[in-house]
Amino acid sequence: MDDLLQEITMLPGVKGAFLAMSEPQLVFSDLPDGYPPETMAQIEVAMERIFKMNEPCKLTVNSVEMLFDDTMMLAKQVSEGCNLVILGEPDSNFALLNMTSTMLLGELRSQAERIRRDPPAAAPAATGDGDSRDFEVVREKDPLKSALPVLEESLARAIGPIAGMVTRETVEQWLQEGSCQKARFPELIDAFCREIDDPAMEKEFRANVASLL
Repeated sequence: MDDLLQEITMLPGVKGAFLAMSEPQLVFSDLPDGYPPETMAQIEVAMERIFKMNEPCKLTVNSVEMLFDDTMMLAKQVSEGCNLVILGEPDSNFALLNMTSTMLLGELRSQAERIRRDPPAAAPAATGDGDSRDFEVVREKDPLKSALPVLEESLARAIGPIAGMVTRETVEQWLQEGSCQKARFPELIDAFCREIDDPAMEKEFRANVASLL
């Protein structure tokens, strides 16, 4: 999947691109370092809502283009629950981006289907010493396996429907800073609170997840 995204991000004027899948919940991205995960999550939620309007409204929308002051965004539905988002400069060659991404849709769709059939194959192998820092690996084992539902449900009360994607991004960043151990949960909860950025909701979140410490 990464090589296909790189074919897009190598085009002139492209800032980055990502592909988000809802089942299994995976995000493949080639974005600049420091790109806010919450922004990526918000974009994906908005695009999924648009594409889900097709059936009730009897539409066939599978591509959305938006132009902002500093960014041009092109989103395409790869398949149900799987969307490609490209971010470029406002003066990017839209025709080239549109043509290239359209040509890659078939291969992106095929790779997404292979991932759905065998999700573990999409995750990098665990390190030899068992200190895996890959989300797809550690989410299936305690202590994270038991903690994730509590964290995501509590976060959803604070920030709404984007909680699933923000949970994943926050945990992935936490894993990059150390191994998955219960002793590091205070750091993880602090990271979630930074995403909430609301004193009252943060206090409620901490109370809801206190049992994990």
